[in-house]
Amino acid sequence: MITAPVIKPRRKTMNALSTTIVNATSAKRYQLPRTRLSLYYLVGYTLPVGLALMFVPQMTMQLLFSNHVYDDLGLRIGGVFLFAIGMIAAGMIIREVSRAYPVTLFVRAFIITALLTLYTQYGDPALLAMSTVVTIGWILTFLGWRKDTAEQRG
Repeated sequence: MITAPVIKPRRKTMNALSTTIVNATSAKRYQLPRTRLSLYYLVGYTLPVGLALMFVPQMTMQLLFSNHVYDDLGLRIGGVFLFAIGMIAAGMIIREVSRAYPVTLFVRAFIITALLTLYTQYGDPALLAMSTVVTIGWILTFLGWRKDTAEQRG
């Protein structure tokens, strides 16, 4: 006679899962809380400026003190990419991808360097304004990351 296998309940697994869920809702669960908080600044300018460049590109450039006239298509495409970067950063905050937070420092350092290089070539104040905004975010993230990692080390 063939008997069906007996399935035993896995209480240890369920306890581990419930403990994880309880711990995940506590306020101290973030690995790099200051760094994570600084990314709100990044999302705070990439999403609205991305939308503004997509829908009112010339007015957006005037608000950034531009002294050049740019093609709408290029500005709108730039707005799409800026908005996409904002969505990625928002996803990093929501999903708590703390391992990727320091990567944003390298990416923004590249962006700052590129914007300053373009400013030296073209002299458009909008490039300097954008570089300033990105630099402020970089400084906030760097200081938060440094303090967070120092606390983790003890």
